[in-house]
Amino acid sequence: MRFKIIGSMVLAAAAMSLAASAAQASFVAQFEADNSGAITSFTGVGGVINQSNVTVGTFDITIFDATSNSGTAQKPQISAIGVGVQNNATAGSDLLAINLWDTGFSPPPGSTLTLAGSGSVTFNAAISGDSVTYASGADPLDGTYSLTTPPPVQTPLYTATYSSGGFPQTQTLVQQTKVFIPNGTNPFSMGNNLELSLAGGSNVTLSYTTTVPEPASLGLLAVGGLGLLVRRRKRVES
Repeated sequence: MRFKIIGSMVLAAAAMSLAASAAQASFVAQFEADNSGAITSFTGVGGVINQSNVTVGTFDITIFDATSNSGTAQKPQISAIGVGVQNNATAGSDLLAINLWDTGFSPPPGSTLTLAGSGSVTFNAAISGDSVTYASGADPLDGTYSLTTPPPVQTPLYTATYSSGGFPQTQTLVQQTKVFIPNGTNPFSMGNNLELSLAGGSNVTLSYTTTVPEPASLGLLAVGGLGLLVRRRKRVES
């Protein structure tokens, strides 16, 4: 799994990214099938990436809508919404990795920020074991990262896996968070990575958002999480 990184690899990746960032587009979506090294990229215009009927390996990406508010005074956010993916292979399972990244986000007031990622996946057709794994990332030094270069700050992974239950089946992704410290008032970069493992004929629709929530939103998240733990504990005790 490309998301698993070790401390020394992160430092090396950060150095590589910072050296290359000046030559890379700020808002970019990248797709790679089966970790083959062949990457298809699209650059955003005005904070928007819209692509349809894109073929990457055995995968058909029927629609890919992405938005970013980098460089504005709004709450920092980058989203991939309404992404439709089908694996057209005749047998076996294949991997599709998606990277969405942007630079130039303005740090909200405060010395410590919280990176948060959340979303959902709908299995429209699948077999047991089909999965979608998500992670959000950030760089306080505003570097640009790719499918082969992981960011220095990354949320825990969250995986939605289909087992059974008919179609369509929607799974909501539990919000994952990671604290990071911006580099003073300088801009920072952030994005998200998704890895899909789908059998031939499987079809999913998904969305994912990476954001820096306001402190009040984080408080509500903590209260909601506590409520879920209490309800779960009551079920176990009963």
